[in-house]
Amino acid sequence: MALKRSISWMGLCQALSFLLQFAGSVVLARHLTPQEMGIYAVAVATVGLLSLAQQFGLQNFVVRQENLTPTTLRTAFTINLVINGGLALLIADLLGDERVRHVTLALALNPLIAIFEFLPSAQLEREGRFKALAVIGIAAGVMSAAVTVIGAIAGASYMTAAYAGWASVITGATITNIIGRRHVQFRLGLAEWRGVAHFGLQMLFTSGLHSIGSRLSDVCLGKIQGLAALGVYNRATNLNNLLWSNIHMVVGRVMFVDFAQLHRSGESLRERYIATVDVITALLWPAFAGFAVLAGPLILAVYGERWVGAAQPLAILSLASMVLVAITMTWEVFTATGNLTTQTKIEFYVAIFGTAAFIFGSVFGITAAAAARVLSAVFAVLIYWPHLNRMTGTKTADFLPVYARSAALTALAAGPAFVLMCSRGFSPRVPLGITLLSIIAGLLLWITGVVLFRHRLVIEARKVLGGRAP
Repeated sequence: MALKRSISWMGLCQALSFLLQFAGSVVLARHLTPQEMGIYAVAVATVGLLSLAQQFGLQNFVVRQENLTPTTLRTAFTINLVINGGLALLIADLLGDERVRHVTLALALNPLIAIFEFLPSAQLEREGRFKALAVIGIAAGVMSAAVTVIGAIAGASYMTAAYAGWASVITGATITNIIGRRHVQFRLGLAEWRGVAHFGLQMLFTSGLHSIGSRLSDVCLGKIQGLAALGVYNRATNLNNLLWSNIHMVVGRVMFVDFAQLHRSGESLRERYIATVDVITALLWPAFAGFAVLAGPLILAVYGERWVGAAQPLAILSLASMVLVAITMTWEVFTATGNLTTQTKIEFYVAIFGTAAFIFGSVFGITAAAAARVLSAVFAVLIYWPHLNRMTGTKTADFLPVYARSAALTALAAGPAFVLMCSRGFSPRVPLGITLLSIIAGLLLWITGVVLFRHRLVIEARKVLGGRAP
């Protein structure tokens, strides 16, 4: 029940966060041009390449560490301070396009603020206090959305998102230090630097490789196709990431803590992982399929005519996300079971293949670049699958019934929208009312399917509502 309450609180937080982020993205799209969005995207990508050291994953180290001593905490805090402080200086000294430089200077403040949030946030997550983390996330989201609206209307242009980032991190750090005040400390030390550095380097090579590939791809796309094209593509990726981060990542944060606890106690991850795949695919496959089918009408209705070019990339990126959902929680499983070395090797091959394919696709346009993400996702699934089976004690046959149910639910959910778009020749100019009706019809069919299949979602929902133990 504690696990379900945690997911419920984080789900509430992410639902509100999704609404706030979505509203903010609409305001930005209505007030900023693709060129201005491209400027911000290049700045973020450039900072992302410089901020690889932040991929040390020290917060995850604190969460999974079995024996967490004051000396370990001091060491983690000191290394985090050095990394973030150095990053801020590096960003502030960045040269380049004057407009990009303005954004990067603003972004240099964020890692400095993160220094003070690090230990309280990590300790709250380790203790499973997801209700508190949800409150913090909601407050930060509200402030970010408010500044986004004010900045866009006031004419802050491409600096709007940077100012919103300030509001978010300052609010989050302030409330985190209030709620987690007993975990606040500023004592320095490097007594256990070897253990912290070993974990951090593994995380750096695992997450850093993906970050390098992603950021380098954005920079190359901007160079090859121009800032306006990057701005349009960035609109598609942001909308796709809204769905991914607000459902997949929220469950991932909770499941990482749960996987780590199961592994420390010597229990198998088999049943928990199968259940996780069952739930995640039943939720995200229909959602991403709906995005893929209705990308055109949704982009046109929500963001306006100037962003219609983002529809095709969004549809293709949604398909790539569906492929990746099939091997959900890879990072969580590898990290919780201490198999980061293996994941580093896998990520190296995936990053090389994905970046090369994306840059090649960029030569032919943003649609081809998005199609490269599908190839990269398929490549990742083929490499990851055997290792996931080994670590979770599963075999491929265990997931076939899960995938079959989720595929059927996806067909039910996306069916009405698919029929509608076929009848309209997949034109983006479909009346909003008819589009909404197709979404409602798909949702009702999905709910009917979940009930008829006696899906795990219904079973667990009844347990939670009835107050019974899982």
